[in-house]
Order: sequence, then C-alpha cells, then structure tokens
Amino acid sequence: MLLTPTDGVARWNPVPDGVVRLYNLATEDVIFEHLCYYGTHEFATLMTVLTLICIVLYFVTSSDSASYVVDIFAANGVEEPPTIQKVFWGCTEGVAAIALLLSADEENPSVALNAVKAIPIVLGLPFTFLLFWMCQALMLVCSEESGKLPIDRKNFKTFVFNFELSSLISIPAPFIHAGQVGTKVWGGNPIVYMAGFASMWVVTIVFFCLAAADEAFLSLAAAMYFVFAFAIGGMRTAARAKLGITGDMVSDAMAGLFAYPWAIGQMAKEDFSSSSLQSVLKGKEADEATA
Repeated sequence: MLLTPTDGVARWNPVPDGVVRLYNLATEDVIFEHLCYYGTHEFATLMTVLTLICIVLYFVTSSDSASYVVDIFAANGVEEPPTIQKVFWGCTEGVAAIALLLSADEENPSVALNAVKAIPIVLGLPFTFLLFWMCQALMLVCSEESGKLPIDRKNFKTFVFNFELSSLISIPAPFIHAGQVGTKVWGGNPIVYMAGFASMWVVTIVFFCLAAADEAFLSLAAAMYFVFAFAIGGMRTAARAKLGITGDMVSDAMAGLFAYPWAIGQMAKEDFSSSSLQSVLKGKEADEATA
C-alpha cells in the first residue's frame, strides 16, 4: 500500500508486487530487501547466504591485512615479521572488536557499531598531520641526495622531541622559558615577554575551563591557543634566522602548534652568545664567497 495525497486527503493506494520503499526500512535491511526482489524465495536465500559469506571474507581479509601492517611496524619494518607476532596483533584487534560489540545495549546494538566507525576517524586525524611531517622529511632527504641542501648544514642542538628540563617545565608553564628565549632572539626585558606569553596561556586555560559551562568558550580557547602556538612558531623562525639554521615557517608553526613545550626547550638549549653569532656570520660569508 502506498500513502498518496489526493484532493487534499491522504489515501492508501495499492502498488504492484515488487515495489519496495527502501526509505521505510532500516539500514541493515535494505540489501536483503533488494535480494528478495530479484527472484524466488530459494534464489533470494542463496543470494543472502553468498552475500553474508562475501561480507565475512571482506572483514577477515581486512583484519588480516591490518594485522600484517601493524606487525611490520612493530617489527621495525621487517617485511617478513614473526608469525606468532602477527597472531598476537590479530587476536588483539579481535578482542577489541568483541569488547565493543558486547558493550552495546541490547535495545540499540548499533551504538557499538557507530563507535567502531568513529575510531578510524578519530585516530586518522592526528596521523594526517604526522604524514605532513613525513612528507616534508622525504623532501629534505631528496634535496640532500640531489645536492640542493648540504648534509652537514647547521641544525638545532637537540631534536624537536627532547627530554630537556626546560621542555618539561614548559608543559605546564611555557611562558617562563619562552620569555627567556624571546629576550635572546629579539632583545629587551624578559619580564615583558613572559607577561605576554603568560597572558595568552592563562586566557587559553580559563576559556577551556569555562567550556564546561558553555561550549562556546571552547572555540575561544582554541582560537587563543592558535595565537599562542603561532607566536611560539614565529619565535622559532626568528631564532633560526639568527642562528643560521635552515628550515621553513610552516615547520615552525607546526612545531609550535603540536609540540610547543619541546620547541621551547629546543630553542632554550641554543647558544645565542655574540661569539656564536659571529661564527654564524662568518659561515654565511664563506658560503656566499663560495657561491
């Protein structure tokens, strides 16, 4: 029966056999309703069984591929990792999926499936930014191999992810060493730089706390954090220029945005003394003379 409006009145009208209103069905019932339409009951049963087998094979092979890739990562890139290790990762993924399915409400089992669907999106977003850095690293390696960039060029003394004391202190209080680095880079009173970075940091935390009462403050907190992070990135750009370290502003901005305490600790470890800066100038003059 089909409900149609006639003369301003809704009436139920008969429809031919085989007409299916798919939007009236649940999502998981649509495919089976399609299969029932293409033949007799026996044919529909056969197609349903084949469809279920294909779905099972799809998920099994997908899980096997995922286990293989994770196993290669865990084996430090070995193309033929140990089989027992692959079995371990496969069992771990299976147990995680079973736990999510068992945690679903009997009245609404799709909740757990929706949670599983959201996991790749949540985990994939930060990995996307990691891929940005990996692509940039590949470009740097290719530039070094082609001779466009000297391999022995000057770099920061410490890696961007480090365990310096200044980095650890900068996690809760980044304005302390950020103010000291600002004085070394731009000159002036360190108290002024500390006050500037501290005001941005405190306002960010206050907005994040107020977000518990009103979600609108979360956007303000994010905006203020971007201002703080890009300020750290700008200071890193100025520090590189003063020390004669190669790099680019995008990397500096990403370091300030995703690794601000380690970026601050990295800059705090550098020597900004006059003798060090003079050696940098002599190195630039030598490079210009060679060119």
